[in-house]
Amino acid sequence: MNRIGAALVWFCLLVWIAFVAKGFLAYITLEPTDSGFTRGLNRVGAFLRWEAYALAAAFLLFIVGRSSNTQGVTRFVSRGPLWISGGFFTVLAIAFLGAIVWARLIG
Repeated sequence: MNRIGAALVWFCLLVWIAFVAKGFLAYITLEPTDSGFTRGLNRVGAFLRWEAYALAAAFLLFIVGRSSNTQGVTRFVSRGPLWISGGFFTVLAIAFLGAIVWARLIG
C-alpha cells in the first residue's frame, strides 16, 4: 500500500504542477477581450479558474499523502502544494477584503 500511495502522491503532484502551469499559460497566451475597464478580465478569469483546479489537486494530494502513511520526501511533497495554492488564495481573499474595506473608508 505504501508504494501505491507514494506513486499516487507523485502523480497528484504532477497534476498540480500541470494545473499551475496551465493557469500561467492561459494568462499569457489568451487575447484580451472586451473594451475599457474590463479589457483582459477573461485572462484573469482563466488564470483563477486553473489555479482553483490546482488548489483542488493540492487538497487531494494532501489527503492522499496523509492517508497513505508516506514518509520522508514524499510526505513533505504532499504538504507543499497545499501551502502554496492555499496561501495564494488566502492572500487573494485578504487583498480583496482589504480593497473593499479601503473603498468603504475612503468614499
